[in-house]
Amino acid sequence: MAWSWRKELVLVIAHRGASGHCPENTLKGIEEAISIGCDVVEIDLKVTRDGHIILMHDDYLDRTTNGRGEVKRATLDQIKNLDAGEGERVPLLTEVFERFETSGAKFMLDVSNAGFEERLVKVVKSFDFEDRSIFSGSHGPLALIKSLDPKLKIAPSFDRASREGVAKSLSMGADIYNCNYRTVSRHLVELAHRSGLQVIVWVVNDTDEMGKMIDVGVDGITTDYPDALLGVARRFVD
Repeated sequence: MAWSWRKELVLVIAHRGASGHCPENTLKGIEEAISIGCDVVEIDLKVTRDGHIILMHDDYLDRTTNGRGEVKRATLDQIKNLDAGEGERVPLLTEVFERFETSGAKFMLDVSNAGFEERLVKVVKSFDFEDRSIFSGSHGPLALIKSLDPKLKIAPSFDRASREGVAKSLSMGADIYNCNYRTVSRHLVELAHRSGLQVIVWVVNDTDEMGKMIDVGVDGITTDYPDALLGVARRFVD
């Protein structure tokens, strides 16, 4: 399935699943995001001590599970015994792809640590998810992923919107300029568009701010509340 960026007005991206309503980075949160009608589900990836790719944002288990310590020092079996919220377990990336393989769901795979890029690309390809995935996050891992297969789409993350960030994205062969929404302007969005980049902003949870981002012309918005963003987008269309 080809990647389609614009559904109507703006791409609705569910941050860590529908994390405003469900435990983040869980199958329940992903299921909820898809049922709400989002276009893309953003999930964070980490690797266990024994080399399994799991859904987890933090380097430590403490915030989102009832476990403690570094993710990279725990085995998959140890992590699978933890509660990730509301009785949910920490899923493997392969479990996500298996569960939603026939759904048509698209994923933004956020990579903040180096060391498992080749393994990640292999998993994505083994499920034929190349056209349903885009890789976001830290620049080093994304550059390696792009070098492994130039056809894969990357969206390096930036804490501030700037001309330099647009130039950096272009130099990496990125498809998307992916940045914190707080410093995004219409001028910068137009610059990115003229350069052939689409613009995704994160993480926007206030409906007024969602409206402002739609007004300046961004292509996608990442939010904990995809249902709220859908409501705002519909008002613009109406």
